[in-house]
Amino acid sequence: MDETAVAVTTGVAQVFDLHALKAFAPDKRVRKMLFKTEQLWSEIACYEPGQSTVMHHHPREEEAIYVLEGAATMSIAGDEVTVPAGAIVKFPANVPHDVRNLGAERCVIMFLKVNPKVLKAGADGAGA
Repeated sequence: MDETAVAVTTGVAQVFDLHALKAFAPDKRVRKMLFKTEQLWSEIACYEPGQSTVMHHHPREEEAIYVLEGAATMSIAGDEVTVPAGAIVKFPANVPHDVRNLGAERCVIMFLKVNPKVLKAGADGAGA
């Protein structure tokens, strides 16, 4: 089941121990919401070997995916890319992409996106 992570709050900042938040399930990848604010959101997704996220796109949001552990194979606008642990991939809005763990070890990614409500509000006010 997808969950919301708990952070340690220090003053105004929140600290997330991504390694401590990892969780896996034998039947599907596990997602955990790190935070979702008025401007930004982030989640981690944990994949056992063979698990994946289906091809999809985000009509308005750019996305950055950081590979924390293992390697993620992605089809990004038809290009096959293998992203190793410690690397980040950034792609523009409306680009079809997926995430697959084709390796023999677990894979953990973290992604960041701008909240689409902020983008919509900006677009609504752009012509005013």
